[in-house]
Amino acid sequence: MNTQESFNLNKLKCEVAMKQALQSWQPKPQVYGMECPKCNSHLLGKHGREPDGVQRYICKNCSRIFRARPVITCNCLIPGKELRCQSCPQFQEFLDIVKQNMEELGFLSFQELQNLKVSEEGTQNAKFIADCE
Repeated sequence: MNTQESFNLNKLKCEVAMKQALQSWQPKPQVYGMECPKCNSHLLGKHGREPDGVQRYICKNCSRIFRARPVITCNCLIPGKELRCQSCPQFQEFLDIVKQNMEELGFLSFQELQNLKVSEEGTQNAKFIADCE
C-alpha cells in the first residue's frame, strides 16, 4: 500500500468513525468550571480575593482554596464545529469515542469501509424521511 492509499484509508476510517460517534452522541448542555479542582464538589464558598483582584473560593467539602477558573458553557449539537469546542471537556469525550471507533474499524479494508459509509448514509436518510413524515 503506497502513501496515498494509506492516507485515503485512514481518512475514510476517520469519516466512518466520526459518523458512528455522532449517531450515538447525546449532547449534554452543561456549565464547566465552578467546581472544586480536587474533589469536583459544587459546594463552594467565596474566600476573599487574590492581590490581583481575582476571586478565591473554598470547597466546603474538602477545604481546598482555589482561584476562579474559566467557565465553559457547552450546548453543541455537533461537537468540534466551533473553535471554542477545542477546550471543552465534552469535545474531549467525543474524541475518545471517535478514537475507540477507529480502533474497532482498524481491520476493515477500504472497500468494506466504503460500503459501511454508504449503508450508514442510507440509514440516516431513511430515518430523516421517516422523521419528516
